[in-house]
Parts: sequence; structure tokens; C-alpha cells
Amino acid sequence: MATKTRVPQTVDAYLAGLEDPTVKKTLGALRTQLRKLLPKATESISYRMPTFKVDGDAVAGFAFFKNHCGYYPFSGGVVPALKSELDGYATSKSGVTFPPDRPLPAKLVKTLVQARLAEIATRAKKPAAAKKSATTGFQVGVVRTLPMTAPALWEWVTTQPERWLGPGAKLKAEAGGQYEVPKRRGAAGVREEVRVVKPGQRLRMTWQPDGWKKPATLQLTVMPKTKGASLHVHMEKLPDAEAREAMRERWSKVLSQVA
Repeated sequence: MATKTRVPQTVDAYLAGLEDPTVKKTLGALRTQLRKLLPKATESISYRMPTFKVDGDAVAGFAFFKNHCGYYPFSGGVVPALKSELDGYATSKSGVTFPPDRPLPAKLVKTLVQARLAEIATRAKKPAAAKKSATTGFQVGVVRTLPMTAPALWEWVTTQPERWLGPGAKLKAEAGGQYEVPKRRGAAGVREEVRVVKPGQRLRMTWQPDGWKKPATLQLTVMPKTKGASLHVHMEKLPDAEAREAMRERWSKVLSQVA
């Protein structure tokens, strides 16, 4: 293991100081994968462990302790957010531990890295988002991981609109395409337009039920997961808090029925 009397100053020195060949092989392979996932990252020793930083932000780190290895995303939100993907591993709010002879699967490492990068990107956008708050109005988001592949989920979204827009709904899933949701008891009709389609990933459209003065924006995003795929439903420019809560309830119910 790494010496306790002196902290290595480079990642090469850290790995060279590992005595157990299994540990050295596991963490060396993890370093190689992180280099591929983060080609623009800089490597250093932070918090006494090898660390990958992108534009000054720590994205991933790893270490060996007395009898286990650890992976650390330098965030208190990444590991809790990936609870289902990390089922079976010993975790804390800040990291994942695993035996040296059972390396983290490559797909899981990729998921952890992507989650941390997305978190950093979201944080960087917050100042701009604050400036736009007056134009985005009330917002709401609902997400659910579903037991199907991302391609299958995308096909479901684009070919079965009646399952999520409502009975009788018709949708032309292309930019500029129209969609219509017939009025029914307890629900207003909706007739609007598809604005953006990123095949396999994102569908963005206007949403203006009968009675609303201005249209809101509805966006559905499909993201692959280790087990299945997630569907993110996001709405903005909602007229008021009452509409926001109504939409939260609506989409939560839809995703629960789908799951």
C-alpha cells in the first residue's frame, strides 16, 4: 500500500508505492479508463489520492486503504443519485468502496463520471439560469427510471403518445410537427407544436391547454442507465404555482403508470 510517512506527489508515485499486485493492477486499469473518459483532465494528488480535474473541478479520484479500494466523485450528490446503479456496493455519501479483486465495471465508472460532469455543468449554468428566471416562469421536473432500453423508451414516447399525452392524442414527432390531445372529462384539450427533436434523446414542444393565456414548454429527455433508461419530463413557463403543482401531479402519475 502507499506509504504512510510521506504522501506521494504524483499519480505515478502513488501507484508505484502500492505493494499488492492486485491493487496495483486494479487501480492502474481504473486510471487508464479515467484517462480515456477525461482526455482533457489533469492528474494530481488531492486529499492524499490520485485525482482527475477538468478546468479546475475535481471529477474523479481513487485510493487504496487497508483492505479495500475506493472511488470518489468529489461530490455529495452523485453517489446518492445513483443509488440503484450502485446496489450491492458499500457506499457513503461521498464515495464507493470495492474489493481490489472486484474492480468497478467500466460502464459503472462511465456513469459515475458522466453524472459528476453533468453536475458541474448544471452548477456552471446557474448564474445564467437566475437571469432568465423571469422568462422561464414556474418550472417543474419529474424523472423515473423505467425497465426498458433507451431506444425502446424513445420509440414508446414517439409512437404511443396516447400513453403519456392522453387518450386519443396524435403526435408528429418532428420539428414543426403538430400534436393534439382531445378534451375529455376532467382534462382540457391541448393543441400545439413540436419545436425540437433530437432522435433517441430529446423531444421539446409547446404546451397550451384550453384556458391558458400563453403556452408553456414541455420537454422529454431519454437517458440510458445501467439498469433500463430514465425519462425526464421538464416544464417551464408555467403560468403560476397552481399550474406547476397540477403538472407535477400529472406527470408523476403518468410515469408511475408506465413503470
